[in-house]
Amino acid sequence: MADIRLSPLRVLDKTKIREQGILDRVTDDVSSFIRSVLSDPNRKYFTASFFELGKELVFGVLGLDAYSEKNRSATSVMYFVDKITAEEGERSIPEDYFVSAFDSLLRYAFFDLQIHRVSTLIPVTDEASSRILLACNMRQEALLDEALCIDGAFCDAALFSQLDSEYPNYSVGFVPFKKGVVAIRGDNDVVEMTQFFAYGKEVTGNLERNVAIRTGIADGHGVLKEEGSPEYKDLIKLDFPDEVKRCMIEFGEYFSKRRTGFTIHAKPLYGSDFQKKVWDKVSTIPYGATCSYEDIALELTGGDKVSARNLTRAVGSACGDNPLPLLVPCHRIIGKDGRLVGFSGGLEIKEFLLNHEMFGIHIID
Repeated sequence: MADIRLSPLRVLDKTKIREQGILDRVTDDVSSFIRSVLSDPNRKYFTASFFELGKELVFGVLGLDAYSEKNRSATSVMYFVDKITAEEGERSIPEDYFVSAFDSLLRYAFFDLQIHRVSTLIPVTDEASSRILLACNMRQEALLDEALCIDGAFCDAALFSQLDSEYPNYSVGFVPFKKGVVAIRGDNDVVEMTQFFAYGKEVTGNLERNVAIRTGIADGHGVLKEEGSPEYKDLIKLDFPDEVKRCMIEFGEYFSKRRTGFTIHAKPLYGSDFQKKVWDKVSTIPYGATCSYEDIALELTGGDKVSARNLTRAVGSACGDNPLPLLVPCHRIIGKDGRLVGFSGGLEIKEFLLNHEMFGIHIID
């Protein structure tokens, strides 16, 4: 399939949209429509396109209407054309292009705008749109009498919706251990973030909190249930993206002393070039070993003690911002004098992890 791209709607897009007739069923004044969208802070619209022979071919306009920051909700709309005109003549657009474009809109809504609920209304007779929505794992909630007005006539509509915690291709898995849980965020290909949360404490992060509540390991206020609660027992049996599920399995093996390293494909959700260099160095610290911030700084400066001393604070800051604790084992960083130093999951969890690695029997299957 071609690389489908969503780009923020611009006034300059009017010619391409008009040429392909994408908004013909909505308006006969494309310029005014675009200006209206761009002037409304509660509407976020995009063009959907792909490139062929170096030329961008626009085949749709998608958007989020009635965007409410307070309620973290929005209504999605999509306007696609089945055929477009290109240099080689008219060509049909495969339906999976529409699915890919709408899925990209959902990802933007959930993970960029932090929207909790996206809903869509379509005519009950619109089978093509229904297939697209179902392929993107939207669920049909209701049939509404005369809920849409099309060409001056009211028609019955189907209401589809999806919550951020229900999005199947990017989610958060949880692995319980003695002191709390590890949250693992990612998709089918990579893990982008891990976080530690202690039992009885609130889960932070909109997506992490919502999934914790949905899976039952947190109460309605997002507070984790106590160790041993039955909701923790079968988390691995729930549906999670492939790489998240694989990470859950490997973390479970780590906490049960059956694994000392990980084979997870990880890509930090954020990070400067310097931070990534620090995290790469931290990742080389072996299981059961420790080192100091200054040790890492010395490696980064090629053994220059003066430069390393000046860099130590920046190394400490980078470790504090590590988005992949455990995969990037910043818990193995201790003070030069042997004291435990800051850790995003808290010093109690850091001490547990160090003791877990340094003492006890490692089981080899």
